Amino acid sequence: MPKRWVTHFLFLAAGSTLSLICGLWFGRPVLWLLAVLSLYLANTLRHLYFLDIALDREKKIKTFEMRGLWSEIFARANSQQCKLRSRKANYRRLLREVRQSTDALTDAGIILNSESEIQWFNPAATRLLGFDPQRDMNQRIGNFLRHPDFLNYLENSDSEPVTVPSPINDTDHLSVQIIPYGIEQRMVIARDITHPLQLEGMRRDFVANASHELRSPLTVIGGYLDGLSGDQDLPESWVAPIDEMRHQVDRMTKILQDLIELSRMEADGKEVKQVFVSVPDLLKRIQQEFVVRGSTPELVFNVSIEAGLLGSESELYSIFHNLITNAVRFTPDDGKVEVNWLVEGTVAVFTVVDNGIGIPDELVSRITERFFRVDSGRSREMGGTGLGLAIVKHALQRHDGALVIETQLGKGSSFRCEFPESRIVLRHAVPQVVI
Repeated sequence: MPKRWVTHFLFLAAGSTLSLICGLWFGRPVLWLLAVLSLYLANTLRHLYFLDIALDREKKIKTFEMRGLWSEIFARANSQQCKLRSRKANYRRLLREVRQSTDALTDAGIILNSESEIQWFNPAATRLLGFDPQRDMNQRIGNFLRHPDFLNYLENSDSEPVTVPSPINDTDHLSVQIIPYGIEQRMVIARDITHPLQLEGMRRDFVANASHELRSPLTVIGGYLDGLSGDQDLPESWVAPIDEMRHQVDRMTKILQDLIELSRMEADGKEVKQVFVSVPDLLKRIQQEFVVRGSTPELVFNVSIEAGLLGSESELYSIFHNLITNAVRFTPDDGKVEVNWLVEGTVAVFTVVDNGIGIPDELVSRITERFFRVDSGRSREMGGTGLGLAIVKHALQRHDGALVIETQLGKGSSFRCEFPESRIVLRHAVPQVVI
């Protein structure tokens, strides 16, 4: 027990004992004891009243009238009240700063409860989404953002953020992300990406138009070079320069063809035709091309099942052909490239495995970028455009596929394309064969 309480009880016991002694001396000891206890109770009630009023009004308690135990209690109460007032002031300041910062955000911020009802939003939400603080609070956000992609995202927030048209201006576009937090609460962040999309569209249009416009002059130049190379009277000193010019024209033509293919896929978005494509037949055609070309290293095609895919034949051809071409290009002549087509569970798998030069680990994440080359000198020498894997990446995305890369520097690489069950069409299973 604290010392202050021990002292208080000792004074109370001493007062009660003194009152009994007086009662025995003057008579009626019970009345003397009741009188002392009544005074003690009245004083206690008075202090409790002041304490209650002070706590209720959050005012400082006057302790100069107090003595003993009550003085210490009131002092402690005053200290706690000071801390509480300071804490409240800090909370108010922090809340004010948070409100000022959220008001200054250019991105819309919306807080939803477990029922997807709007609990709060910042001024940017009014500007970007047309929300009204007096009208739209506690309304379901689906009543305002009705785009099917957003509604699906609202039901499954684990998916990637979506891009939707602005509900107040169809020409504007918003990138919407949902972030779970707290107890069954979610925050919706909407960002205006109209300008970046316009710049991306301009870039895409420029690349597509420039690629198409450059094809004609390259064709003309190539025709003249072919004519010159066939001229029997051509001076010997011109043969090597004309051959080099023809090589560069062919290389530029390949780059333009790849750029046009990329631009077409980007313009088409994620939609791709659902046409049956026989993958074994497609691989046979690619194998024949390499046989005619007389390519080295050794190239082996393994097909373990007669399975096809739903999609675009030209894009699937680009995927398979680019991966095989890259493997052949970066594998020594005495090496081996193995191409496999099989079904693992519910996933169709196309793999290209080589024992070539491999790829440094720090470059694996970048090899699907446009014009990125692991070995630029070797790639240019072999006629590479630096766009093959970028085409593979876009074509796979359009076919709901995924690219998995495993590599070890100096020992080779494995490129694995996985296609979902929804894309697979099984004709009939056959034993593993080599084509």
